[in-house]
Amino acid sequence: MDYFLQLFGDITIGKAVVFLCAIGFMFATYKKIEKYIRDKAFKERENNEKFNQVIDQVEQYPKWHEQSIDIRTKLTDSINGLGKKLDSVNHSLGELRRENGENQASTFRYRILRFDDEIRHDAKHTKEHFDQILEDITEYEKYCNSHPDYRNNKAVLAIENIKRIYRECSDEGTFL
Repeated sequence: MDYFLQLFGDITIGKAVVFLCAIGFMFATYKKIEKYIRDKAFKERENNEKFNQVIDQVEQYPKWHEQSIDIRTKLTDSINGLGKKLDSVNHSLGELRRENGENQASTFRYRILRFDDEIRHDAKHTKEHFDQILEDITEYEKYCNSHPDYRNNKAVLAIENIKRIYRECSDEGTFL
């Protein structure tokens, strides 16, 4: 104890308070510095993680670029395939239109021939009936003129006869 008193014997309460305040100050400073270093380390770790993610993305760029080229190639091929299919559909539509036009012309011709046959068997018709068949004749002749490869020799005489009978009925007023 003598040794203790020799070492610490001249310490007064004021010195002890200052010493304790210094220790408290050092402890508070230590805590602040520790918090600052911990926060800084945490932020640095976050920045490193972000940096590593960016590096990973940069490393992935060639692969992604290749995938992008593959996707564009597939898309171009698909578009070209659709273009070919569309050309085929357009060709088919053209063929359908041609066939539809021929079928319609054949229907006009059938009605013209039938109407001519009815006239030849002395069947009477109204003016409206004649007007309808004359409209069919106009459409039939229009189709024949625009399609020279369509066979038209089947209705020429029937058309002449219908027009002649129409003029006669108009002149004489003998429509039904």
